[in-house]
Amino acid sequence: MNRIVVLFCAVLWASASGAEPGNLPKPPSFDTDTDPEQALQAYPLGVINLQAAFAHHGSPDKQVLLANGKEGWVYTIGYAKKRKTYRLPSGETKDVMETDWGLGVRNFVLVMDDRDRVVIDVIYKDDGSGIGVTAMELQYPRPTPRSGP
Repeated sequence: MNRIVVLFCAVLWASASGAEPGNLPKPPSFDTDTDPEQALQAYPLGVINLQAAFAHHGSPDKQVLLANGKEGWVYTIGYAKKRKTYRLPSGETKDVMETDWGLGVRNFVLVMDDRDRVVIDVIYKDDGSGIGVTAMELQYPRPTPRSGP
């Protein structure tokens, strides 16, 4: 029993010391007034772990598995969320908070690394233009080829 208590305390200490918010840079907030380009350029990649991302941004609107096999946390910013009631085939009703879709809705997706469990990229996409951009593209642009010898 004593070993279990010591092991539990060790695991608790290790998990608590892994994400000290005072030592991590503060990522930009995602809201309707956020300039996406500035937020993506300023986002500290490879530093913010899952616990710190959750503490700063809150619970994601949904979690997805991206095409590259990485976990993504989707934050939807835009129109107000509405409570909608759905009736299941069993007859039971279920209340769900949903974001109304339309022009002006923005999505920020935090891409998590499998091994280190830190944010390695942020994908931005709005429904107005349909074009997306990532923090990696803005922070580490591709070098342009030189012309000539």
